[in-house]
Order: sequence, then C-alpha cells, then structure tokens
Amino acid sequence: MTSILGEHDLIAALHRGTLGAPPWEDFLEQLRRRTGADYARLFFQGDHDWLHSVQIPATKSGTGRANEIYLQDFGSADALPHKAMRLNRVYSLDDFLDLNDPRHIRFKSLFMENADIRFARNMRVAEPNGGQIWISLGRKKSDFSASDGALLGSLANHLAIAAGTHAELERQRLKAGISADAIMRLNFGWFMLDASGRIIDLSEQAEALVQEAQSLRKSPDGRLIAENADAQGTLRKFLQMRQAGESVVRTVHLSDEPWLDMLLTTPPADLPGALQPLAVAFVHGERSSSTERSQHLANLFGLTIQEARLALHISRGVSIREAAALLGLTHETARLYSKRIYAKTGTRGQADLVRLILASIVALA
Repeated sequence: MTSILGEHDLIAALHRGTLGAPPWEDFLEQLRRRTGADYARLFFQGDHDWLHSVQIPATKSGTGRANEIYLQDFGSADALPHKAMRLNRVYSLDDFLDLNDPRHIRFKSLFMENADIRFARNMRVAEPNGGQIWISLGRKKSDFSASDGALLGSLANHLAIAAGTHAELERQRLKAGISADAIMRLNFGWFMLDASGRIIDLSEQAEALVQEAQSLRKSPDGRLIAENADAQGTLRKFLQMRQAGESVVRTVHLSDEPWLDMLLTTPPADLPGALQPLAVAFVHGERSSSTERSQHLANLFGLTIQEARLALHISRGVSIREAAALLGLTHETARLYSKRIYAKTGTRGQADLVRLILASIVALA
C-alpha cells in the first residue's frame, strides 16, 4: 500500500511540476528520496529550436556545450549514447554506456557530472509532437533494486504526458508573448474615466504612457490630464457633453514626436462588474521616432529618405502643401516626390497610401 501511495504522490508531483519554474524540481527530489538515489536528473528537449531545453538540476557545463563536444567524437546527435536509447526502456549504467570506451567515459563525466556514480537507471520517453525527456537516477555505493527500476518504468507514460504539457505551455507562452509584444509595439492603450475625468481603470500600455508623462499625466486627484492645452480643452468639453447625456465621439491629437492621438467615446453598455465609466479614451501612436520610421519606410518600399519622410507625413493626414513646409521643400518638389511615392508603393493616392502604411509592418516598428 505504501508503494502505491508513493507512486501516486510521484505522479501528482510530476504533473504539478510542469507549472514549476524550473519545472519538475520537487518531483525529482521525491523520486530521489523514494529510490535512495544520490542524484536524480531530468533533461527535456523540445521539438523546435525555439522550445528551450531544460535540465534539472542545471549542469555546470551546460547541456548544449556537452552536445557540442560529443558531436566531435560521435559524428552526429543521433549517435550520442542518450539518443540511442529505446523509448520507455529502463537502462542500467552498463546498458547505457560502455565504460571501456573513452568517449563514453567523457560523456558520463559531462552528463552525470559526478565521477563517483557507479550505478544508474536511465530512461527516454517522447511526447507525440517530438519533445523528449531523459531521466537518470544515480548511486555511488550500491545498485538499484528491481522495484526501483520498475517504479521508473511505471512513470514512462506520465513523463511523456508531462513533456507534451510542458511543450504546449511553452508554445502558448510564446504566442502570448508575441501578441503582447505586438500590442506594445502598436502603442495602443485605453483609459476608463468618470464624470470628472478621474481614471477608473486603464490598460498596461496606457499606464506606461502616464508614467512617461510626455503627453498625458495623472493629476494628484486621479484625473487624466493632456499636456497639450487644446487637447485638454477638447477632453474637458467632451466630458461636459457626456454629463449632459450626449453620446458623442471626439478625436484629439496629443503630440507630434512621437505621434500620438486619442479617441474619446461612449463606453459599451455591457461592461462587467461594478465599473460604470462615463467615457473611454483610446490612445494610439508611434513608439519610435520619425527618423526611425522614415528609415523603415525607405527600406520597405525602396524610397529615398526624403520621400519616406514625406510619405510618413502623408500617412498622418498632413496635406502635401503642409508637409512641404514642414520638410523645407517647395510645393512643386513635394508634389514630384509624392508621385514617386505612389509609383514605388503601387498606391493611387493619399488615402490608398495611408491604408498601405497602416497595414504594413512599419505599423509595428
């Protein structure tokens, strides 16, 4: 009965361990104590380069370095001793390595990192998508019993499931990280405001804008304040109209460098919880400077830097005449540049160019 309960505890620790940082530490310690091992080690290798290998406990030399060394001796990754193990089979040290072979002795010194280990039990398992786990138990003075080997073998299916779960979690973390990074790069945020303009709630990106305090700031009493006087006047008037019961939408330009705009609108009626804002302010702009974005445009569409600067102004809704003045060009030169821009980008006018730039990778730059 004790053995069964011990195995159940190990299985529970194994599946909990997929959420650990690093994963499976508690499971390995329980397994080490359960089998009387001097050490217990686990190595996970994913099916893609982006899925980082995990070795618990971490080695001093690093698994990547060990693989690099042994590829010189064995010729290929598949010829390495641990890669040649059959799935779900428990190996003793003699089954696993030929200690008369100097290459295998070197392999043992790197992967086991303890020259005193004389007895071991090792196993390789794989999850359906290609991720693999190698697990190893080691002793210095006495060999493992048959029941120790059987216990390790009984964990094979659960180790495979744990490997698959870990790989899927890492995939989801990567996707979430990419999505979050894209949102951050788009520099999009929102504020929920009450009747006096106090911030009820805000997104992480909006909080970053307030902390930077370049175009927006939070007053000591919690109100959203625009540094630009015209923008602040528009915000104040909008809130007055909302208090009067009007359903209105206003756009506000906050800054030129970097470019930042704000949309003031009525909140949706079905917001969850106790939040009842009077207004929502969506903020969107550019993270990089105009110089950086002009360079991105030039690289993407084959424009000259001056053409890219003009294209950037056009994408912001600035007229060609106004852009010419901003760039120190004559109106005729700016018109000539605009024709080149439309030809190089395959667009048919200002509105088409704006759509192209906003839909391009430059929007994330």
